Amino acid sequence: MGLIAVVAQVSASHAQPALEGPLCEAAKSGRVVEIVYDKDVSKGCEPRIVDVHQVAVGNNGKVYMHGWQSRGCTKGRDYASKRIFRFDKIQSAKIVEGAFGEKSQAAKSEGWDGCIGSNCFIKETVCE
Repeated sequence: MGLIAVVAQVSASHAQPALEGPLCEAAKSGRVVEIVYDKDVSKGCEPRIVDVHQVAVGNNGKVYMHGWQSRGCTKGRDYASKRIFRFDKIQSAKIVEGAFGEKSQAAKSEGWDGCIGSNCFIKETVCE
């Protein structure tokens, strides 16, 4: 059982640098990515389409992507909104054709301080 936990931790830590490159490239160049997130496949969901605004490290040491989701299966419905994604739950990510919509561009332009309401959890920005 202990070996399985170690293998899972090593796999997650190796996945983060592999994701950081394309997601930072997308954040810096205003690109759109298609991600498979967490349990989306088992729910029969299409991959999510996200305008990447920022990649950051949280106070808990985990890496997060912040952006605008324009397609995704969240809580059983497909909707556009600002979202935060944990790197360890991103199964795959690839840059796709697309442009930031008006609402997404406005959200990126106003920036993000790492807080959701009064809960502030971003320690350091990796790229934006």
